[in-house]
Amino acid sequence: MFPFFPVQMDVAQQAYVQARAEERIRTGNDVTAEETELNPQLRYDFIWKGGQNHVVAIYQPRFVFTHTFSRPTVDPTVVNPATLNTSDPNKTPLSTLHNGGLGIEMVRPRYRISLYQFGAYGPITTTSLLVQAPWGGEGPPPDPNPIIPSTIAARFTLLFLQTQFFAPIKLSRRVALTPGFVYNAFGGADSASRGVIALTSGPGASLALDVAATHSDRFTTTVGAGRITTDFEGDRSGAIILRSEATQSWRHWYSRNVSTELLGGATVGGDTISGYSIYSIGSVGLSYDSYPFFRLDPGAAPQGGPPGRGNHLQVGIVAKATPWIDLFSGELEQRVVGVGAINYTVGRTTLRGQLSTARVFNTPRSVAKYQIIQTDVGARYALAPTFSVDGGLRYGFQDFSNAIRSSSITQATVYAGLTWAPLPARF
Repeated sequence: MFPFFPVQMDVAQQAYVQARAEERIRTGNDVTAEETELNPQLRYDFIWKGGQNHVVAIYQPRFVFTHTFSRPTVDPTVVNPATLNTSDPNKTPLSTLHNGGLGIEMVRPRYRISLYQFGAYGPITTTSLLVQAPWGGEGPPPDPNPIIPSTIAARFTLLFLQTQFFAPIKLSRRVALTPGFVYNAFGGADSASRGVIALTSGPGASLALDVAATHSDRFTTTVGAGRITTDFEGDRSGAIILRSEATQSWRHWYSRNVSTELLGGATVGGDTISGYSIYSIGSVGLSYDSYPFFRLDPGAAPQGGPPGRGNHLQVGIVAKATPWIDLFSGELEQRVVGVGAINYTVGRTTLRGQLSTARVFNTPRSVAKYQIIQTDVGARYALAPTFSVDGGLRYGFQDFSNAIRSSSITQATVYAGLTWAPLPARF
């Protein structure tokens, strides 16, 4: 998903151009490579009806030039040699992933309509597909992304589609009801690419009741259901997974700067072959921001709060247990996640750090084993209001095995980047 970008409401149209370049050197026992990435963004916003209607179009391709120094040695007793891509990865060093989105927001006194369509298609390297993004300070820190092994191929064709539709309805100033629909497709676009990562796809629907019980307490009750299909290499399809879930969350603000969030619930999911099981859902999170939190009424359109002053410290911690669709085995599994992140800004300099871990457990219906540890420490310096430089170190360790393949990956990445983000042009 693209980040929300506030647009001045006193204009009808705006154009926005941003460019980011990043140099990465990756090493480890999976692959050793050097990557140069150019990630431009073109954005157009059209606003009418006094700022209540907003259409946005974004095109954000990824150009990745890779030179591979070494590839992992494959154990033929673990990985079938017939599934390996033995072509030279340096023969076609450039990957171009086309990535874009289109959305519309319509705000009315009693309801709001939000419809977004995102998509991506094209070749991408396994080392650059799921680079862990730094925490921006809004909401809880993200779960750790899995590291895609390079044993099958160092490059593959990715397909990504995501449709989002939400229509928050304000029942009162303190209560909102939000029906929603999503469709996701993510993974290999063809048979050979699905040997690297399976293609999972399917629709889902949800209904959420958001209640501001007091000025400091927010309760959200959500029910939902989804259908997931998984396609593997050789046009092989997995069993259709059906799941339904119900959760209850409570967010409490202890002060203008400290809040906690508790969530509990359950999911019933599975397939007709392996059967259905009950998976628990639980989460506890703590957020601290030296600037005061900006609290929106239930159902209100997203918007930024007033700017703070002085040094800025943000801390986010979350621990949870939820089911996930294993990107390697295509199964529904119980997973625990722990994430901690911190951002500290002094003048033009922002220091950031993030540590996350995840592992699956209680999977008697399969032999799948998965665990990961990732960390990221870095700094960003604003050379000017529109130019910034950043750099840091990412480290990840991942251990995965199932009935088909096994991999143990240690990957360290040193990166440095330059971002140019001029002010939007109005016309």
